[in-house]
Amino acid sequence: MVKLANPLYTEWILEAIQKVKRQKQRPSEERICHAVSASHGLDKGTVLEQLELSVQDGSILKVTNKGLASYKDPENPGRFSLVKQDTFPKFVKGCTRAANDLCNVDWNKLLKRAIEGLKEPSGSSLKNIEKYLRSQSDLADITSSLIFQQRLRLATKRAVNNGRLLKDGPLYRVNYGSLEGKGAARFSCASILPLPPVSLLPHEQDQVHF
Repeated sequence: MVKLANPLYTEWILEAIQKVKRQKQRPSEERICHAVSASHGLDKGTVLEQLELSVQDGSILKVTNKGLASYKDPENPGRFSLVKQDTFPKFVKGCTRAANDLCNVDWNKLLKRAIEGLKEPSGSSLKNIEKYLRSQSDLADITSSLIFQQRLRLATKRAVNNGRLLKDGPLYRVNYGSLEGKGAARFSCASILPLPPVSLLPHEQDQVHF
């Protein structure tokens, strides 16, 4: 059985990477382990194991610069410098597709497509979203991946955190407000209130011509 990274631990590691970057430091193994341990109490051995598994399935990128390894979020990699080929995700044992094939998938579009296709007024569960995507013949190359379910769960959580999806219990809906252009003015007919009648003063009435 192929061992995959725990999506929750992967999310913790991604949060740690962003935290280290905000401190203007390089997201090394040591700093990532310290950040995850401080925030969630996870031991160093488990963090390192989950970090390696996340790299293998493409959830996290590992890059090497001047002999030093750093880790990046695939959705926000920043600047790449002197990246060695062997630092990209490799084939996951027992999987017919390369793990990094899913790095180029636009998960936000897939989630929107599924939720709109299901047409469930109250929202769609992650299980129904996955079933819908697996039923689409043009997505067979993606859904057949061994890590599809894991990456879908991670993408759904990110979409909620980014405001692209709204979560109500186990159900998800598209947040169409987040899809509108930034700074675009939004008006509705209901927001336009009628102006009160204007009363003319006596000297103004004399100046009115019909």
